Amino acid sequence: MASQLARDADGRGRIDVRGPRFGATVTTVVLGAALVVQGGVGVGLVAWQWLAFAISTVFGLAWSPYGNLFRFLKRRLDLGAPPATEPEGPPRFAQACGLAVSTVALVLFALGAATAGWVAVAVVLALSALLATTGICVGCELHLVGQRLRGGRRGRSDLDTERSAA
Repeated sequence: MASQLARDADGRGRIDVRGPRFGATVTTVVLGAALVVQGGVGVGLVAWQWLAFAISTVFGLAWSPYGNLFRFLKRRLDLGAPPATEPEGPPRFAQACGLAVSTVALVLFALGAATAGWVAVAVVLALSALLATTGICVGCELHLVGQRLRGGRRGRSDLDTERSAA
């Protein structure tokens, strides 16, 4: 069963800031392997990643396969409390972006446009690798831009630098 996320005062989920980077690292490995092997096995790996994105997007990051793996390893390796937490919304939106582009890739594969499908996979791979290696989450930034355009008050400044038991 998925562990519960910490909640902020507004009842919104908060996550360990290390979690999305871990998930992006796993995504980079999965999609990198898919690009290397291609064919049926590669498409199967893309389908697996699509499922991981779908679970995270629809049910939330508390149910994310990679998030659960991160929390398991965090306990096993005794990594302690997170150095900071962040709202669940931006990373969840980034998962939805990955879901959308991987859906396009799978549709392109089904239509016989394999090269275009692999280009879509490469886009998700590049963005995941960017997050994994630098901490820059393009999907999260797009979410924050959308929040600002809609007049929302939540942004990067919402990052909680206090140690938390998320």
